Parts: sequence; structure tokens; C-alpha cells
Amino acid sequence: MSTPWPYDEREDPLVSSQQDLGGRGTGARLTRGHLEAIVWVSEARSIHSAALRFNEHQPLLSKRLAEAEQILGMGLFIRSRAGCTPRPEAKNVIGRAARILRELRGLERPDESGPKRIRLGCIPRVMHTLFPGFMQAAAQAEAPIRLQAIELSSSELFEDLLRGKLDAVIGQLTDFANQEGLVSLHLYEEVTVFVVDANNRQVKSSVDIETLLEQPFILPAYTTSTRRAFERLVLNEQLTPPVPVIETKSFESSLALLQGSPCVTLVPEPVAIRYEALGQIRRVKTSRQLEPVGICLFYRFDQTLDPVMRQLEKLVRSYMGLPARRGLSSGANRSKKA
Repeated sequence: MSTPWPYDEREDPLVSSQQDLGGRGTGARLTRGHLEAIVWVSEARSIHSAALRFNEHQPLLSKRLAEAEQILGMGLFIRSRAGCTPRPEAKNVIGRAARILRELRGLERPDESGPKRIRLGCIPRVMHTLFPGFMQAAAQAEAPIRLQAIELSSSELFEDLLRGKLDAVIGQLTDFANQEGLVSLHLYEEVTVFVVDANNRQVKSSVDIETLLEQPFILPAYTTSTRRAFERLVLNEQLTPPVPVIETKSFESSLALLQGSPCVTLVPEPVAIRYEALGQIRRVKTSRQLEPVGICLFYRFDQTLDPVMRQLEKLVRSYMGLPARRGLSSGANRSKKA
């Protein structure tokens, strides 16, 4: 049985008869059971799997999901033999449902014994360059935050952020461009550089881009923003992109494969500086470099008034040496440097 809200629904515009999660007027109301159906199916990727995982009767779960879609006036999932895939236009709604359900559980099981846990997702390069010091700063802050850091790809981070599985994300601005409903805080600019093995004598420390492209390459996969930036650089120079000897999903793999090889690869400059100091690689300067990448903190606009999110933002700003917040940037495509 679906359970009612533990507070007056009329005070919450998201579930009142005047407005629903999708922003449309409706005579019916969403219950906790409807929210659970939306979130569970989104997480399990099928009604059958959701029923098994959360110990619910499949016909009842299917009925609640259908009722929720009717109340919202929109289909939430694309159903196929492979399961249920969230519709692009419904991701914000699913994310808000997940947030509301999570906050409801927090009201039922309050934990005042320590700092609140924040699930903070990040791309791999951020995990290596920012997090080691930042995790310590969060634990030692005057108002400490208990962080759960989760490393995922940009696409996975964005989806989990909208679904409410993550509270905030630190990622590249280019990967979140044109995504409405997100607040972005610019943290810093990061450069990606060309590197070779420290013992590579075929490539000089400074070469023109045409000469460098004649070398064998280990490149990140096409799905990465670094690869796309590299392709843009080459095409802007009206050159033919090299066919990589190996394609990897992470710069860690690229660095491991680079050892003892004649190849060139791309890594974030902070990582390159660290490995170069260890005598393992050597940076290569070219006539053209990749454009700097903006690294930003992202969270959903509906979290703007969350005091814990304000605390996280304040901590990030302090750690990065940024000034106190003066305003918000809504929408990643409108992010401005702090």
C-alpha cells in the first residue's frame, strides 16, 4: 500500500493538486508509492527487476508507475525487450522524484550524530588532481562534511545527478554544456598536454604539430571530451587525425602503456608534472596546444537552498582560494568564472 506524506501535501507545490512534478495542473496527487515506482524502475532499468530488488509485487509496481505517468501527463520510460530506459525529457522529473524520496527517508530516519554525508561524483582527472587534498580539507573543516567520492564517466555522472543518486558533481564544463536545471561553480582551468616516455629519443621536447602527428599515438576513446578536443585541434590545423595504436578509457591506462613505447599520449598537466618529476615521462611542447578545460562544481537548481550544499560550495571555494559567492549561475552553458 502506498503511504501518505508525513506532512500537509497542500504546502508542497510538487505534490499539490495545483502543480505536479512536471509543472502541469492535475486533479490527482502523487503518493510515496508513485515516487518509489518511478525511482525503483529508473534504478533497476525494468519493472521486473525493480520488483525483485525491492521485494514488491510486479503488477502493483506496474500499476503505480502507470498511475504516476497519468498524473504527470507524460511517459517516463521507453519500454522495450531490454527493459525501461528513461526518456530524455523525463530525466529531470525522475531526478526530482528521487530527491523528494531521499529527503522523505531522511525525515523518517534523522541522523544528528555527525556531519551529513554528501555523495560527490567526479571525473577521473579530478580524482587525481583535486581530491587527495580536498578530502582532508573536508574532514578537517570547522563544519566538517563527510564526503563519499564516486568516480564515473561524465555521462554517468550527469545521469546520476539528475536521478538524485549523487548530490553534486565535479566535472568538465564542456561535458555539461547546455544542460538546463544545473547550477555551476567554476573552479579552475586545466590544460591537457602531450607526453612521451622519459627515454623516448625520437620526439624532441619541442616540435611542431605536424611532426608530432607522424608519431604513433595512444589516444583516449572517442567517447571522452579529451579525444574530441584533440580532434578539433587537428582539424582546425587542417591536418589528418592520426590512427591511434591503442585507444583507452582513462589516462591511467595511457600512462601505463606509454612506458617503454615510442608513442605519444595526452594527460592532464597536473598529472604530467607529477609523473615527470618521478622521471617516468616527458612533456612535449607543440606549436598548438589543446584548449584549457573548465572544471566546475555542478548541482541541481532545486538544491540551491539546501544548507549542506551551501556548506559544500563554501568549502570548495575556500579550498580553491575563490572569493565568497556573490550569485548563482543557472545552467551549465551560462557558467562564469568566479
